[in-house]
Amino acid sequence: MSISTPWVFISGGSRGIGKGIVKMLAAQNYHVVFTYKSSINEAQILCQEIKQQGYRCEGYQCDVSNAKEVTTLSAELISRYGAPYAIINNAGITQDALLINMKEEEWHNVISTNLSSVYLVNHAFLPEMITAGEGCIIHMSSVTAFKANSGQVNYAATKAAMIGITRSLAVEVGRFNVRVNTVAPGLIDTEMLDHIPASHRKKLLSNIPLGRLGSVEDIALTINFLLSPGGRYITGQTFVIDGGMTA
Repeated sequence: MSISTPWVFISGGSRGIGKGIVKMLAAQNYHVVFTYKSSINEAQILCQEIKQQGYRCEGYQCDVSNAKEVTTLSAELISRYGAPYAIINNAGITQDALLINMKEEEWHNVISTNLSSVYLVNHAFLPEMITAGEGCIIHMSSVTAFKANSGQVNYAATKAAMIGITRSLAVEVGRFNVRVNTVAPGLIDTEMLDHIPASHRKKLLSNIPLGRLGSVEDIALTINFLLSPGGRYITGQTFVIDGGMTA
């Protein structure tokens, strides 16, 4: 890499899978910068924990679906640190409803947060990455892009679209040594699953050949691999991490 302490940008890094990625990459001696929208306490605790371990971490409150906020933050970070080595587009929400009952704002909120943010973040940082002549972009999709979930038409649309973006963008920026890939997690053991009753969880597990939920570490390890020299010839691909659920 062209700088001794490469920095990475992670959207939605204060909780769940994003938090696991932040911790993993910080432990690998990346300078980690992550965003959060409202969970300021979780972000502060995470940064403090990582810094106490001797690693570099910064959290910024930023709505990555808001063009002005992304432009302002990216300009500040580029002026301080130059081009990021990696972008991990992880921010995402769900607002589930059957399509016939889905309110227009529920559609737009999910599209804006999950998908428009990908455009805004990539658009803000890509010119610097191209100039630097290296970089890695990762889009956090979901098995929902492949396996139907009733009531998640809006969410599925965003996660499927990420795969198309990955392929097209990989072709556009490959000549600049910028790689673009997608990671599609299955059922991961985070706080998002806490509301699922034990009986339903058992049914879900019966559809997973490995017989368990995935861990946040399972996802973070894949991200770390894609950023490492082991991933240097991989671009335009989608990695499904679901214990075999979509096999």
